[in-house]
Amino acid sequence: MDSSKRRNRTRRDTSLDNRRRSGGQRILYDANGVRIKQSRFPLKLKRALLFYVLPYIVINAIIFFLVTATPKVDMSVGDTSDYRTTQVEFKVDSMLPIREMTVQMESQPIEYTEVGRNHFVCDVSANGMLYVTVKSINGMQTNNYVSVSILDDTAPSIDEESCVISRGELTFVIEDSQSGVDYDSIYGIYDGNKEVKPIKMDTATGTVTIPMYSDSVELHFEDLVGNARMGVISSATGDYEESGDETASAEASAASEAESSAVSETAEESSGDEEDS
Repeated sequence: MDSSKRRNRTRRDTSLDNRRRSGGQRILYDANGVRIKQSRFPLKLKRALLFYVLPYIVINAIIFFLVTATPKVDMSVGDTSDYRTTQVEFKVDSMLPIREMTVQMESQPIEYTEVGRNHFVCDVSANGMLYVTVKSINGMQTNNYVSVSILDDTAPSIDEESCVISRGELTFVIEDSQSGVDYDSIYGIYDGNKEVKPIKMDTATGTVTIPMYSDSVELHFEDLVGNARMGVISSATGDYEESGDETASAEASAASEAESSAVSETAEESSGDEEDS
């Protein structure tokens, strides 16, 4: 009995020594007597990492992503066949639903059409900067813009150095870099109200010859989309003076007249109110 007690005590002491060496972990062996390697991390630490620390990191990462997610806008300008209108295409890439979207050109709102999921197009009839602002439901917004410059809003021009007066004829070179020159629209005015048409035209080089029946002639011309301009050349000095775009000038005059009319109506209403009082 004493020997049996001693063996049991020796085994317990050996087991305690092994536990101390292994950091307090229990040493296990398989059926063949081979020691089973155990993880160095305690089970409680594993559970804390798996059920507390890792979910905390994942949940906060998701919250941070949702709060800071910003939409993206890709824009492109289409081609034009008439130099009057074109289409701007833009796509919105957003993980969250869009709360608000505005499209503006020169501070004026532009209508747009949805042609697919987060895929939009808008028609543009003037050159300028087109801006798109997109805001998602988390309050984050993005701004993007594209320059539209393929539309023809400039009248043709005459190269002053190409103007040559010889034997009662004026020869000049006219050019337009976009829609092209409307050669049927070219004519001259002399002596106030007499009209004269070109006698020679070379559309390949833009060279035009027109008679000069007086000391000066007023030239009128347009491009293929209707942008008009005029200029005056004097046979005495050979100087050519070109005015601005007649179309733009006409629109400015109409706007000025409308504004003057509105001002006069306001003044009349004010005077009427004073008389009534």
